[in-house]
Amino acid sequence: MKQKQTMRNIIKWILVFLNTFVVKELGAIPTYQDNHLEDDRFSPGFLTIGQKYSYAIGSTVILPCKINDTDRNIQYVLAWKRGNAVLTAGSVKVTMNPRIRLIPVHELPEISSTSMTSHKSPTGYNLELRDVRVTDAGDYACQIGTLEPQEIIHKLEVLVPPKIDFISPSGGRLDVAKGSPIRLECRGSGNPTPKIYWSRKNNVMPNGEANVTGNTFEIPHADRHSAGHYRCSADNRVGAADMREIFVNVLFAPEIEVDRAFIHTGVGYEAQLTCLVHSEPPSNVIWYKDTTQLGTTEQHSQQTRGNKHSLIIRNVTYMDLGNYTCQASNNLGKDRSSLTLSGIPTVCYFDSKTISDYRDRYNISWSVQSFSPIREYRLFYRKQTPKSYMMTHQIQQHLDKSFENTVSGNSGSSSHHYVPPYSTGLSDQWENVVIPENFPEYYPSSASSFNLNDYRYNNHMVNTHHHMSYLIKNLSPNTNYEARVQARNDHGWNKLSNVFHFSTRSEDMELEASHTPTVLRSAGLLDKGWLSSGSESSTNKLINICSALLCILLASFLQHTTN
Repeated sequence: MKQKQTMRNIIKWILVFLNTFVVKELGAIPTYQDNHLEDDRFSPGFLTIGQKYSYAIGSTVILPCKINDTDRNIQYVLAWKRGNAVLTAGSVKVTMNPRIRLIPVHELPEISSTSMTSHKSPTGYNLELRDVRVTDAGDYACQIGTLEPQEIIHKLEVLVPPKIDFISPSGGRLDVAKGSPIRLECRGSGNPTPKIYWSRKNNVMPNGEANVTGNTFEIPHADRHSAGHYRCSADNRVGAADMREIFVNVLFAPEIEVDRAFIHTGVGYEAQLTCLVHSEPPSNVIWYKDTTQLGTTEQHSQQTRGNKHSLIIRNVTYMDLGNYTCQASNNLGKDRSSLTLSGIPTVCYFDSKTISDYRDRYNISWSVQSFSPIREYRLFYRKQTPKSYMMTHQIQQHLDKSFENTVSGNSGSSSHHYVPPYSTGLSDQWENVVIPENFPEYYPSSASSFNLNDYRYNNHMVNTHHHMSYLIKNLSPNTNYEARVQARNDHGWNKLSNVFHFSTRSEDMELEASHTPTVLRSAGLLDKGWLSSGSESSTNKLINICSALLCILLASFLQHTTN
C-alpha cells in the first residue's frame, strides 16, 4: 500500500517538473486569436468553437471538431462525450447507437514525389447524428486527452413541430343559447412553444379582427353573430401549423331583416317582397296581406332560399297594393316585419348640371321611376340663405307627413286616393310650380273607358322611366338656389326629393340654340288646358299656328324668287 502511494507521489513530481520545463523552454501557453489557435508545433488546440445548433426532429446533424495540426497529434486521443457517456475515442466508435458515426477531418494531403499516398493524419473528427429525436437534445463535448483535458461543447436543440394536445369542448361542437357565455380553450406543445391563435372560417372574429391570440377565447354574451366555425391554430414556424375546429351553434328566436320595406310596382307587373329570417332552429314563415293569411295560388307563390323568404305576386292588381307582413316562428319565439307594396313613383333625382348657362334663368331637369303614368310634378325652388337648411327640414317634415297620409291608412281604395299637398303650411319663401305630364298615347279618349286595374295601353307596358325639364325664369344673376321636386301618378304623391343646389352666372354664355323642349309657365302655374293630352282644342291651335308659319315662309320665298 505504501509502495503505491510512493509511486503516485513520484509521478506527481515528475509531471510538475515536466510542466515547468515546458513553460520555460517553449514560452507562454498558446492563446486563441480570432477563434483560431496560434501556430504551435507541439501542443494541440481547437480550431472549432462551441456553438448552439437547432435542427428539426428527423434531421441529420453534423457537429464539427477540428484541431490544429501539430507534430504530436498522433500522441493525443480525440474523444466525443455526452455527459459522462463516451461516444467515440479517436477513430473508434464506442457507443452502440446506430445513428451515430464519425467523419474524419483531413487537411490537404502532402503527396510525396515517389508515391501518391498521403502522410497526413486526421486533424479532427466530426460527429454525425442521423434521424434526430427529442431525446438527442443536450450538450455534446469534443475533448483532447492531454494532461489537462481541453474540450469544446456543442449544444443541440431539437425543434419539434406544433401539436394541439387539448381542446375544449372536445366534441368539436358547442350549442349555446343566446345571451349565454362562450368559452373555447386550446393548448399545444412543440419546441419552441407554439403560439395559439383563433380565427373564424370565412368570417372575421366577433370583435372585427382577423384572429385573436391566446389559449382561451371567450364571448360574454352570445348572439346570432357569434355562431360559426372557430379554428384553433398552433404555430411555432417548425413545419406546418396544427389546427382544430369547433362549431359554435347559437340557439335564438327568429330575427327578421328587411332590405326594402317599401316596394314600388305597378298594375300588371310582377312584384317580389323579401324578408331575411335569422333563427336557430329554422323558422316557419307565414305571409299576411293586412290580416289575411296568404297561401300558394296562381296569383301568389312563396319561395325560400337559405334564410331568404320571398312572396311573389304575379300580374299585380290594384287590390294587391297595400300592407304585408311576414311572420317567422320557432320553438324559442317569433318575430314579424311589415312591408308596403305601392304604386306611387320613386323619389325623384335631379340630373341637370349645377351651374346655369344664363344669368337669369336655369333649365332644371330630373328623372323618376313610375310603373304608371305620371300625372303631374310639383317643383319648389328658392334662393339659398343661411336659414335654408333649417327651413328645408321643416318642409320635409310637412311633406313627409302628407306623403304618409297619402299612401297609408285603412285597407281598400281609400289608402291610395290622391291627397294634394297644397295645404301643408309651406313657407311663402319657396316658389312652387305645378307641371302636368303629357302622355297622349297612354290615356283613353273618354274617362269612362279608363280601367285603373290595367295599365297596358296600346298593347304595351308603360315606360317606367320618366324624365322632365323646366325652364325657371326671372332669377337673380350670380346667385345660389336650391330646389326640390315630387311627382304624382294615379296612386298618389311620392316623397319629396333631396335638396338640389344650382347657381346662375353673372353673365350669359354664348351658346348655340338649345334643342331641349321647355315647359311654358304662366304666373307660377302652367296652363293645364294647353298641355292636356285630352284637349282637342289645343291640338287644333297647334295645327293652325304651324299652318300660318308655313304660309309666311312660302310667301317670303316666292317674293325673293320674283325679285
